[in-house]
Amino acid sequence: MLFNSYEFLFLFFPLVLAGYGLIKRIGQSALREPYQVKGANGFLLAASLVFYGWTSLSHMPVLLGSMAVNYGLFRLMGKQERKKAALAAGLILNLGALICFKYLGGGFLPLGISFFTFTQIAFLVESYGGNLQKADPLSYGLYVSFFPKIMQGPIALPKEMFPQFEKRDKTVSWERIYRSFYLFILGLSKKVLLADTFGKAVDFGYTNLQALNTGDGIIVMLSYTLQLYFDFSGYCDMAMGIAGMLGFELPVNFDSPYKADNIIEFWKRWHITLTRFFTKYLYIPLGGNRKGRARTYLNCLLVFLVSGIWHGVGWQFIVWGLMHGVCYVFTRIWQDSDIIRAGNRTEKRAKKETEDRGFWEPLGRGFRVLLTFLYVNVAWIFFRASSVKEAAALIKRIGSFQLSRFSWDLAGCFNLDEFWYVIKVLRLDRWQNAHYILMVLLVAGGLLLVFCGKSALNVAGRAKPSVINSGIMAVLLVWSILSFSGVSSFLYVNF
Repeated sequence: MLFNSYEFLFLFFPLVLAGYGLIKRIGQSALREPYQVKGANGFLLAASLVFYGWTSLSHMPVLLGSMAVNYGLFRLMGKQERKKAALAAGLILNLGALICFKYLGGGFLPLGISFFTFTQIAFLVESYGGNLQKADPLSYGLYVSFFPKIMQGPIALPKEMFPQFEKRDKTVSWERIYRSFYLFILGLSKKVLLADTFGKAVDFGYTNLQALNTGDGIIVMLSYTLQLYFDFSGYCDMAMGIAGMLGFELPVNFDSPYKADNIIEFWKRWHITLTRFFTKYLYIPLGGNRKGRARTYLNCLLVFLVSGIWHGVGWQFIVWGLMHGVCYVFTRIWQDSDIIRAGNRTEKRAKKETEDRGFWEPLGRGFRVLLTFLYVNVAWIFFRASSVKEAAALIKRIGSFQLSRFSWDLAGCFNLDEFWYVIKVLRLDRWQNAHYILMVLLVAGGLLLVFCGKSALNVAGRAKPSVINSGIMAVLLVWSILSFSGVSSFLYVNF
């Protein structure tokens, strides 16, 4: 089941929201507090399993089996002499299952397997480290399968979710519900109105690579960069909004990554919880930065290589991972050398250089943001392509310098009926280049939102009930629902 679907919006979530509220109200009046919590957790766990099994019941045994095995290993950790053995078995079984399904499964890939596997690895490691002393079966099952996050994350740590599962607010915050619903609608409109529109152009471009000229290639490249941005950030917004309406808070997973001025900052903003997972459970165990600079740089490179392999099968994902890894290492080397140079400066000289930077810094940062954005764009080509050869073909088309008119069919991917109607009303359709207006406006508008717009979380967090805000919500919600005919799955759902 997708968040951007009729069955979720008009059936599943309204029933869950109403049922959850009813369960809490009955529990508060008829049950003692521990049983109130268990009843609420049991209801949400059942709802989460229905949500997961809605798309394909064949995936359900994998999820339930994984949960049962990992919870059993957690119980074994209660005995000191079995702690290490239980952790080792958990790591082997979880990573083994992930590798088998992703790379040896013959096309059978359970939905969200990476996310619920990583969630359970985090659970076992944190339990082994003494950061989690107890977890009842209901809380554990809900931690793993909580429906707002099971498909694409965020990868929440036990300390972020278990305290919320163990205690409930007894009063309903209508302001929180309003802001969470606002956030959900913003995320829904990002996905349905923007990401899916850019996706049509991307699919056309990769299907007709040999017919593209330089301008077409650039539009296809930018379209995928924007599609992935609005698709993933839209999901994150919707997940946080859904959880917020139920009274829970998910960790932030996305923070305007294209505003980063270097690749290190980019990975502090893109898929934040995945970066945290690899840092905490791979980079640090490899030695982190404790064994000298050369080892630090090698560890960084290994993390990105693993990240590339995790994202998909094929050399193109390895190339994508290494592109980010190499750029990350060079940026780290540059930053380390800056620290050394700063340590060797006199106080007077450092003050003068700081004053000089104060004048040029905005321009310098803007230039660095642009370079980082362009580099990420090229790397995304390998991420989207079905092979290194296909990625090279698009890069070749961009570099061919064939500066002819944009493809008529490519531009047509952007001509949504509702926008085209406005163009007709304004009588702009009589212009010979009218067919290209929406392509230019949507790409330029997408870039403007990426670089200049505030995050949806920030906008929704400050929203207050008003006629204007409610009107915006209504328009975006209705517009998104009317656009469900072109619905597509989320890009990260099969990772």
